[in-house]
Amino acid sequence: MSNPAPSASRVLVAGDSLTCGGVLVIFLENAGYDVISVRDGNQALKALRLHPFDLAVLDHDMPDHGALAALTELRGFLPRLPVIVRAGPLSPHESSRYGELGAEILLCKSVDPAALREKINATLGNTLLAPAFPCPLLAGRSLLAARLNTDVARLREFRSVALLEGRHGAGRYELSLEAAAPPTRKFVCHADELDASRLETLLRPALADSRPVLLVILESERVPPEKQTLLEALVRGRLAPFTDLSKRLRLLLCSQKSLCDLHFNEFLLLRAVTATFRIPDFSDRWQDWADISRAILRRTGAGRSLLSPEAIKWIDRHRWTGDYTQLHRTIELARRLAGVTSTISDTHLATAFAQESTCDIPLFHDLLFHVHSGDDT
Repeated sequence: MSNPAPSASRVLVAGDSLTCGGVLVIFLENAGYDVISVRDGNQALKALRLHPFDLAVLDHDMPDHGALAALTELRGFLPRLPVIVRAGPLSPHESSRYGELGAEILLCKSVDPAALREKINATLGNTLLAPAFPCPLLAGRSLLAARLNTDVARLREFRSVALLEGRHGAGRYELSLEAAAPPTRKFVCHADELDASRLETLLRPALADSRPVLLVILESERVPPEKQTLLEALVRGRLAPFTDLSKRLRLLLCSQKSLCDLHFNEFLLLRAVTATFRIPDFSDRWQDWADISRAILRRTGAGRSLLSPEAIKWIDRHRWTGDYTQLHRTIELARRLAGVTSTISDTHLATAFAQESTCDIPLFHDLLFHVHSGDDT
């Protein structure tokens, strides 16, 4: 069983990429850490002087004091603070200098929250392997919530191919990631992007180790017959260079419609005959909306914000048109409006709801897809 991160584990993340920084903050908060993010070296040094931290994560190439310059100054007032530097290829001099300054180096060309989390756990002496907060969709006390929890528990046990069906906004993708716990490597591909080249690019990192693999195909009802045959070859172990991957691969097909009604690939359907799950429409989960909202806030805010009684009433009487993602994004934006230590009011929610459809900053589901799709753009 995994252990949660200690409540005292406060981490500073410093880097100039909004997307990458957002990914790291969300996933570290989801793992139970108290995270503060800044955009450059000067802001990092200011934060470290003003607040206590247990660890700092610095980008080698961040502006206004790169990591090497910032770390040199940092050691003047925090000589023992653990520091991890995210970097691409380094010169021998840079590597040597980081070693002299007592920094751990994580070499990565793009954001890799899982690798960073493992490095943080090792540096702080933790053994965290799984998020501290489960999927909010599993919250609630209704009969539908109980049934969904039972189905997800069964979903975690499928061996080869599984089907996860649910209408738009039901939370299929987020629930699909509940099908595998660490150390499983999780990959996602949209049906419209599926081909041999995409699979090779996406799954190639899985060849570097022997960990189990979960492959999620979104909107599977749109996969044409020739691409269904490609997935069959992958599962059968007949697709080079992934012939050995089939022994540790699980394929999860997410769709809005029943694949059985679409005459989908017979081999894959037979493999999934005992592993087909239907997610209830989010509009039918109205009894659980308040509990789901609190769970969203615990995850995105690491438990630092609360929903006022008026906010809960606002959520309960609002029409979410069957869309869990809309609720999730609205609460995220309301938390930003209220501040991380404040109580979220119905006014915050109303303002956030009005902004949700036009918001162009990366929020949880955008970043979640970015991490598991191998999209480095």
